[in-house]
Amino acid sequence: MIDKTINSGPDAQNGFALQRNTAIFLLLENYFTKFQTKKYFVCLEHHEDFLFCFLNENDEVSLIEAYQSKKKSPDIWRLNNELFNILTKLLKTGKGLIQDGISKSLGYNHILYFSSNQTIHLEHKPQKSENLPIISVSIKADNKNCIYPDLPKELKEKIKTNIIETDLHSELDNLSFIWIPFTTTEKEQENQLVGKIDEVFGNQIFDKRAAIDTLVCLFRKIETSYNNGNTVKLLDNSKRVGNLEVEKAFNILTSKAKCFDYWHSKETEIAKTLKVRPIEKEQFQLIFNSSFDLFKSIKEREHKKILNFVQEQIGNLNSYTEVDNVIELFELFKNSERTNFNDLQLKAILFAALFEILHTKEN
Repeated sequence: MIDKTINSGPDAQNGFALQRNTAIFLLLENYFTKFQTKKYFVCLEHHEDFLFCFLNENDEVSLIEAYQSKKKSPDIWRLNNELFNILTKLLKTGKGLIQDGISKSLGYNHILYFSSNQTIHLEHKPQKSENLPIISVSIKADNKNCIYPDLPKELKEKIKTNIIETDLHSELDNLSFIWIPFTTTEKEQENQLVGKIDEVFGNQIFDKRAAIDTLVCLFRKIETSYNNGNTVKLLDNSKRVGNLEVEKAFNILTSKAKCFDYWHSKETEIAKTLKVRPIEKEQFQLIFNSSFDLFKSIKEREHKKILNFVQEQIGNLNSYTEVDNVIELFELFKNSERTNFNDLQLKAILFAALFEILHTKEN
């Protein structure tokens, strides 16, 4: 599907905040119930503002959730030409998804969401002569989601009548309205996401702000990626964030949390065993903190070498505590490997590597 307007998003990066943050919010909100054990990928500015694409065991797409995410301040959304135009575009997306060349399962389905952080008020006013009540549905805090098939028949007919392109009517049963509890500014939305990740993961993640920054960076790399040749294709990997990337990000963050918890609960004992002087404690903590990210960097061969060394040796360790394991690893490494890191740096990196590998084994 060729459309010269599809790259307007990358040309206006400031418009991405609500879409990106809504995608992250929904990922977190439904992480354990819908995402954690599934194979999926997320697309931004691709067919729609963002998509969640779920795959079956044969890597065929079984379900796509497509979101048109809009803000409207200070007003609310009503059934008028502005909303009908947006819904028309969303229904066209449904047609476009069917035509997309990506492999789909026999039971393939898609849901087309109009989402907003403002109230969506759907209303039908009968003629006065009919002497009938006003029919209305509001999608807001106390009624966050509503699907088209469940709307009163008067509202369904009003929407259908105002979708001029009748070939799109077959997509109406896939239409859904959803309210997202976001404020209007990007900074405030990210503050809300910090609260959401705390609600979902609790003390599994040590630095909630860093966690949100990690997810924002992960999504930002695809939101400004251009659709090649102005052609939308779900097969375009440059527009995707996959479940393995999301899992890797969460694994790094939760590994850090375990390491931080252990350090803070036994800081004095660890420092004494590892011979870390009081003046060196802050530096030691900074080094093991940064190591979790550096283990994943292809440019940091020394960190990767140490991580691989710990992976190879962990089954041979004889001591019974994590800190004693680090001492064993330190002595083994010094006797068999060469490094440019000083002793303090090496101990801190080994400390992080141990928790990275222990956490990976737990999962």
